[in-house]
Amino acid sequence: MRKLIIVLVVDSFADKSNGTSMTAYRFAQALKEKGHQVRIVAPHIDGDGYYNIPERYIPLVTEISHKQHMIFGKPIKKVLMEAFEGADVVHLFLPFKLEIVAMKIAQKMKIPYMAAFHLQPEHITYNIKLQKLGILNKFIFWLFKFRFYRHIHHIHCPSKLIADEINKNGYKAKKYIISNGFDKIYSPPINKPIGDGFIHISMVGRYSNEKRQDILIKAIAHSRYVSKIKLHLKGIGPTEKKLQELARMLPNEVDFGFVSSNELLKILHKTDIYVHSADVEGEAIACLEAISCGVVPIISDSRVSATGQFALDNRSLFEAGNWKDLTQKIDYWIENQDEREKMGKIYAQSASNYTLDKSIAKAEKMYQEVIEYFNK
Repeated sequence: MRKLIIVLVVDSFADKSNGTSMTAYRFAQALKEKGHQVRIVAPHIDGDGYYNIPERYIPLVTEISHKQHMIFGKPIKKVLMEAFEGADVVHLFLPFKLEIVAMKIAQKMKIPYMAAFHLQPEHITYNIKLQKLGILNKFIFWLFKFRFYRHIHHIHCPSKLIADEINKNGYKAKKYIISNGFDKIYSPPINKPIGDGFIHISMVGRYSNEKRQDILIKAIAHSRYVSKIKLHLKGIGPTEKKLQELARMLPNEVDFGFVSSNELLKILHKTDIYVHSADVEGEAIACLEAISCGVVPIISDSRVSATGQFALDNRSLFEAGNWKDLTQKIDYWIENQDEREKMGKIYAQSASNYTLDKSIAKAEKMYQEVIEYFNK
């Protein structure tokens, strides 16, 4: 495949605590390693191949989004045109004003473009506590489609669930189901760290309503082994103080806070069970990273979370929102250490389907198809 000039347009790139930002960053690095020239258009960036734009202020919305570590880019036409000059393809990450203006400029400049679908409506409705209002979720799907996706011919979906959801909501574009991919640094330890007497349980994700860390805390509080469990809740976000208050019910101090990839790897290497309790999830790379380290997961079976696709059997699934069911699953895996170690190796092998290398190989084919479609 010939080397391409690829432009990634994304509202939030500099803050790596945001899942979409992290995906964009990893895609950019991996594409560069494959020899492609990658340009980034985003706020708060500086350096070679980076096209900096201001942050866009939206009254009321910006205040809420900052708490979620999400920002919006202000579309500056001159900067976008400069970034697009001579490009082979433009990859738009979100359905907001920056990407809408970028799409129109790509059309005028006759540059092939495509988009991703990373933001589920439930991410929005959970954080305004209206998640049970199904009509509002449907309206947001319609609004995204009307303002943006009806003009898009090719959509990157990080999971089959996302592809199915947008199909149900009338999105006509060709869908490419391509995992966001996990970094190859996440692999089983050569030597498992020496035990410290604790059973280590981890979950990684933004502290926000839809991630449901509260369910995990309650489940551990009711475990037969609560006195032996050390919980690592790694992340950043607006519900941190509320979760810290709730965590006081546990006898062992909970490990909160955001960590680097290398620090996270150390935590995962000593983790016995990984729990992903989120109600809403487009894929959950954090869960994949744990699985690829040989950690057995327990995952919510929520209808709007794709993470359940990584469970190899029902022992690794619990009923969404049901802390009692989660407690039973946690206690089962604690009591069956030999089975846990055996399944950990099988889980590590299963993660090989979702490596970043494989995702980038699929993305390269997707870009080629987009370019050929526009050339025709």
